[in-house]
Amino acid sequence: MRIFFSLLGLAALAGCATTSPKSTIEARLHDFGLSRGQSECAADHLDNRLNDRELREFARFTNEIRDPETPREVFASLERISDRDIAAAVAAAGVRCALVR
Repeated sequence: MRIFFSLLGLAALAGCATTSPKSTIEARLHDFGLSRGQSECAADHLDNRLNDRELREFARFTNEIRDPETPREVFASLERISDRDIAAAVAAAGVRCALVR
């Protein structure tokens, strides 16, 4: 039984180490106050629109935003995105997913 729980713990750690950029983005957007549906919608849109490098870059960017207190602080942080393709995809995802519950 002890071996089972040890393996389960290792599997959980391995799963954390291989979190996809899409999953990171979805989780961070939810942390920022978007609903689960909005977060999933936006992450799906970004996954379809951005290449792997851009998706990883945006995931890294969302991890650098530290606990904003208001949606305005989130949007102010998003204005720092220097890659125009990423910024355009994020803006499109915001518009596309704004009314999702």
